[in-house]
Amino acid sequence: MKKVLSVASLSIIILTIIVSCSPNKNNADNFKTSDSGIKYKVYYRGADTTKALESEVVTINLVYRLGDSVIFNSNTIGEPMTFPITVPLFKGDLYDALKLMGTGDSMTFVTVADSFYLKTAKLPSLPRSIKSGTPFYYDVKLLKHISNDQYKLETKKSNLQDEKKELAILRDYLKTNNITVKPTKSGLYKIPIKKGRGVTPKKGDMCQVYLSVKQLDGEELYNNFDDRAIDVEYGKEFDTKGFMEGLGTLKIGEVAEFIVPSKIGVGSKGINTVPPFTTIIYKIKLADIRTLDEVKKDREQYEKQQEIEKQKLKLEEPKKIVDYLKKNNIDIKPLSSGLYLKKLKEGSGKLPEDGNTVTVQYIHYDLDGNIIQSSYKDNTPFTYVVGSGAVIPGWEEAVKTIKKGGKSWMLIPSKIGWGEQQPTKDILPFSPLVFVIEVVDIK
Repeated sequence: MKKVLSVASLSIIILTIIVSCSPNKNNADNFKTSDSGIKYKVYYRGADTTKALESEVVTINLVYRLGDSVIFNSNTIGEPMTFPITVPLFKGDLYDALKLMGTGDSMTFVTVADSFYLKTAKLPSLPRSIKSGTPFYYDVKLLKHISNDQYKLETKKSNLQDEKKELAILRDYLKTNNITVKPTKSGLYKIPIKKGRGVTPKKGDMCQVYLSVKQLDGEELYNNFDDRAIDVEYGKEFDTKGFMEGLGTLKIGEVAEFIVPSKIGVGSKGINTVPPFTTIIYKIKLADIRTLDEVKKDREQYEKQQEIEKQKLKLEEPKKIVDYLKKNNIDIKPLSSGLYLKKLKEGSGKLPEDGNTVTVQYIHYDLDGNIIQSSYKDNTPFTYVVGSGAVIPGWEEAVKTIKKGGKSWMLIPSKIGWGEQQPTKDILPFSPLVFVIEVVDIK
């Protein structure tokens, strides 16, 4: 079943993508104005003569853009957007505009960026790359509009079908893996791995937990078994009902897998990247049960140790850079920022500037020359807006020196990299970063 979203919640998705305004090739003067003051352009009218109404639920294909710079395209998420029409947030917003459309209609609406960013997205000010008064476009194809009651009925039928599919998949999994344990009344399956000792948790206990989460197809979503345990307060909402039920059956030191159907798991809406009506599997180890004071003391000690490790890494960074350059016979001087930069291939045209949208391919190496990540491997180039703050300063500085088709090597000291942050397991605090970057497009 499609997720129901509001325009406000959709704006949260949109705001994860930093955008700028390219020169506008659309002339807002070519748009007609409705009786309610909405500027619009019609590309196609469907056979439906009724118009969408407030409180109805619409299903649409949607593109948000500033000029020709696309901010969001519903086609990229693999399904249309479905949401109820509510009271407009401002005159001429998407809710308002949809009421001019019938099923099958394709139209473009124009407002100003100020209204979207300040009223819909509720930002305190416009992003620095966007000028006040910039035209903001909605490209919309209305696929369907139905009453809320009809939507509820269709949702119920769809949910029943999805539940049947999930149950069939679960049955196949249990049969294939020779799992014969009986589910609890709620539907939870417990598969013991290692016995524990003592008592099970009671409400308010702080449980020290190692945890992995995966789907039935084996895709792993989370795993901290090789990392630090997490502390979970038993009886307090955490992740899913199935997780908490399973945790409540464990004794200290016990390890078990729990198969959690969606009715006590991700539900009919899904959680994060997990789709609705998906059965998930937890592997849980209850390492210890502690008091809140014990947990606080442990966290304080851990944070102190982490700070000591950070300072050690900070002191070691200059030597790491010198040793790397010497080992690889690199005899170049850093720029004033500290960036080491070497051109590998000359590009053509103009250099990227603030406001340009650039697409890059890159390889990230560790200081031993091992590849940590490569966009070439899965052909997943990275696109962002220069000057938007979407990347670390060292990367931004380097990209501004590379023309389209050009390629450069760079070493980024932590002061213009991630600093004391640790964005991934592979990038420790105060880590110098080594990249090869190719600029494949500039808009």
